[in-house]
Amino acid sequence: MRITTHFSRVFCTVTAALIILGCSPKPVVSRPTEPTADPSNADPSNAESSNAESSNAEPNNGLDLTVLAPLDDELASTTTAQNKAQPDDRQPSSAASNTVRFLAWNVESGGNDPAVISEQLATFQGYDVICLSEVSQRNFERYASALLNQYHEVHGDTGRADRLQIFVKKERYDLLASKELSQHRDHILNTGNHRSPLFVRIRDKQSKQDVIVMTNHLARGNAEFRQQQAAGLREWARDQNVPVIALGDFNMDYDYRTMKGNAAFEEMVRDNVWSWLAPDDFIDTNWSDRDGDGNDNYPDSMLDLAFAAGAAKEWGIECRVIVRPNDFPDDQSTSDHRPIELVYTR
Repeated sequence: MRITTHFSRVFCTVTAALIILGCSPKPVVSRPTEPTADPSNADPSNAESSNAESSNAEPNNGLDLTVLAPLDDELASTTTAQNKAQPDDRQPSSAASNTVRFLAWNVESGGNDPAVISEQLATFQGYDVICLSEVSQRNFERYASALLNQYHEVHGDTGRADRLQIFVKKERYDLLASKELSQHRDHILNTGNHRSPLFVRIRDKQSKQDVIVMTNHLARGNAEFRQQQAAGLREWARDQNVPVIALGDFNMDYDYRTMKGNAAFEEMVRDNVWSWLAPDDFIDTNWSDRDGDGNDNYPDSMLDLAFAAGAAKEWGIECRVIVRPNDFPDDQSTSDHRPIELVYTR
């Protein structure tokens, strides 16, 4: 009887050790199915003061490739230390995988600590394309360094303090061209006081598939012009001959209680040129507490969206809102937006 009891104890001990060593299945992290706090970006009446482009600045409408100079030693060492301090929870490299991952994030240029954003950005390494909006010009190099310079980097010249920036994984893609789109045919997308949509044309090194990836931050305080921008984007997409994916802060106020967006959203999806990549779970993507009462002023609303045009509409692209612990309400060091991710199999 004692031998049987002793054997049972030994068996249980060995079994537990095997589980600890990895013989048990890995836990599955589930995404919340219910929205946590998150509003529409800003009050539609809010002017584009911080976003206004200098009136004498010339938009760069030509095709160009932007290459950043190395950071100074002090900034580089600081960023390297931040990267080393990060937990090892980064996305795995997908160059040899059939899974493609894109990410878009409004980092709130006027209300963040660039060191904190860089630290958080480092955890997103492994995404194939990363699109940022509301990037201060002085942080272009800092954010590139946070990603260990593993990405082709392109940034916009319009938008003054709130510019656009795109990172393309060097390991997976060749960067063929980049452009800011201030006008398409007779459609004006930037009157000089806004951000011009920014796009890159890239080629998958393995499949040789070309794709255009565009990021946007459409007008906030001017609803009529935002609608014009959406119409211009629709007609531009109609004229493209390769698959197109657009993701970013569209300021289209999609309310998932009514399942409707504002007039710009309706203009964007007119004629089925673009397909909206609706998220798996409807979750607020922006926090706004203008009256300081601790509550989100725009609950159940999404500003950060994604769309596909051309052959990309058939790729089965999934969209998700990324919710991190204690992301909302934000503070003066973090962004008031949640990132969104796109995932598909090529």
